[in-house]
Amino acid sequence: MNTKKTKGKQKINIKRIERSKDRLVTLSKRRNGIYTKLCELSVLCGVHIAFLGYTDSGKPFTFGSPSFQAVAERFLNSEASSSSSLQQSLFTVHHKQNVQELCTLYNNVVEQTRAEEVKAMKAAASMEPFPEDAWWKMHMTKEQDQEEAKKLLDKFEGLYEKLCDEIDARSQRRDAARNDI
Repeated sequence: MNTKKTKGKQKINIKRIERSKDRLVTLSKRRNGIYTKLCELSVLCGVHIAFLGYTDSGKPFTFGSPSFQAVAERFLNSEASSSSSLQQSLFTVHHKQNVQELCTLYNNVVEQTRAEEVKAMKAAASMEPFPEDAWWKMHMTKEQDQEEAKKLLDKFEGLYEKLCDEIDARSQRRDAARNDI
């Protein structure tokens, strides 16, 4: 007895496909199938057909027999519209869609800017202010004695030495890391 290796053609539940790639593949395959059926209907029955669809990204796809524009203009003209109304209505739809996308982008940028401003304000508020009597804020006047000036100079020199030592240590570590490579 022969066992089938594939499941064959099966009925599927009609619901939205979650994965974007799968949706695009299904759209491509089914769009070609629809085009084939529309073409057959046009040939068999001698009807003029126009088909218009939009992807999730807003890209339009059309099918027409003899052409989409000819059928659409015929439809619009029968409604007492001008031949340019199709172009105008398509332009209007695309224009509104583009404006909507730009508004959404603008609103997102404004929200991000406000969030960054709030972060900056919180960070500024959380910083402790420096004390007014900090040694680097002291104003030297003629009345101060020389001993206090010498102490401050010693502190500055000590800070300078620590900075030089730290710079030397970092450059030695960097040179050692480069040599290891």
